[in-house]
Amino acid sequence: MQANDDYILLLSKQFSGDISAGESSALRKWLAQSPENELLAAELRQVWEKSGDYGKVFSPDLDAAFRQVQTRINSGARPRMKAIPVAQRLMRIAAALALLLSAVWAYREFSTPPSNTVFSAGADKQLVGLPDGSQVWLRKNGNIEYPTRFSGDERHVKLKGEAYFEVVHDPAHPFFVDMSNGDVVKVLGTEFGVRMSSSELQTDVFVRSGKVLFSPKMQPGGVVLTGRQKASYDRASTRLLVDKSATLNELAWQTGGLEFESTPMEEVIADLETHYKVKITLRNASMRSCPHTALHTTQPIEKVLESLALTHQFRVSNPAPGQYELTGGTCQ
Repeated sequence: MQANDDYILLLSKQFSGDISAGESSALRKWLAQSPENELLAAELRQVWEKSGDYGKVFSPDLDAAFRQVQTRINSGARPRMKAIPVAQRLMRIAAALALLLSAVWAYREFSTPPSNTVFSAGADKQLVGLPDGSQVWLRKNGNIEYPTRFSGDERHVKLKGEAYFEVVHDPAHPFFVDMSNGDVVKVLGTEFGVRMSSSELQTDVFVRSGKVLFSPKMQPGGVVLTGRQKASYDRASTRLLVDKSATLNELAWQTGGLEFESTPMEEVIADLETHYKVKITLRNASMRSCPHTALHTTQPIEKVLESLALTHQFRVSNPAPGQYELTGGTCQ
């Protein structure tokens, strides 16, 4: 905004019909430089039109403003030029500056909607509805900040912790998740999860469907992810790793179940341990790479292990609470 003040002054002169041909030409060139300039001009015109009665109640002390300007002029070197009446011109500039200040205030007041902040401290997850109809499941101890209404060409939310998003498809208004560590996820419309470690040194992005652009702060070029892909960025090593056939079971806290599709047994065991908070020992090392398929498993761990045993001829034992052992087995 600061860099555009001269042009905002020209816009105010254009709206009031007090702009010269040279100023009008300069203003047209500035407007043509970028869509952002055109958007700013359009929004300020709306402010101007909405505040048509403002001049009836706003009475700046133009005489005082003129005296201040005149004092500053008299205190410096006098210009060597033909003397011309300046009072009317200075009064007009003072009035335009007063209008500029009120327009900038109104622009900021009208164009920056207030924000909401949700912190999930109680339940394991909390559903948050965004103003565009998108939904966010915020995991425990997560924090999300979003505007009461989305304005402009982009939709932005700020996230700390972990959340699962179902974003309403709107190509004209891309959706951004701005992480507190500077990483960014851009999406057009999809279902995906984002997780930032408590140390803020690692960010993981899991795409269930659709397409997202994950841009770590230190690697702004980022990587494009599609359905069933995962990316992990480690700030300490500056490594960005992509898994193009992820199980996405790290989203089970929101989806409620695990999914396996030709997943190596050692990964199956690791996901079961994490999700059910148990310890599973696979005694037959030759079974570690054996692929296993089971779509959206929501049953208790005992039932899951029973199904696993029937499929691969395991023997299941339970030597202690929360501990299980798999012996034998045949890769199918």
